Amino acid sequence: MEALKSELEKTFPPWRIVVTDRSRWWALRGPLPPEQLNEVDTVEADTAEQLRDKLAELVAVVL
Repeated sequence: MEALKSELEKTFPPWRIVVTDRSRWWALRGPLPPEQLNEVDTVEADTAEQLRDKLAELVAVVL
């Protein structure tokens, strides 16, 4: 699990990865500057793979 967290944090540097005691995966970033307050700052998923997919989709939309 730690290796997956580390890999996700390296792939998506502004995001901190958290895994809950119920194995729920979260990506968090912030606090965001005022010009980014309307952007997504929390993403959740059931698995590391789902979280990676959601973050990749989010990053693709922002770019």
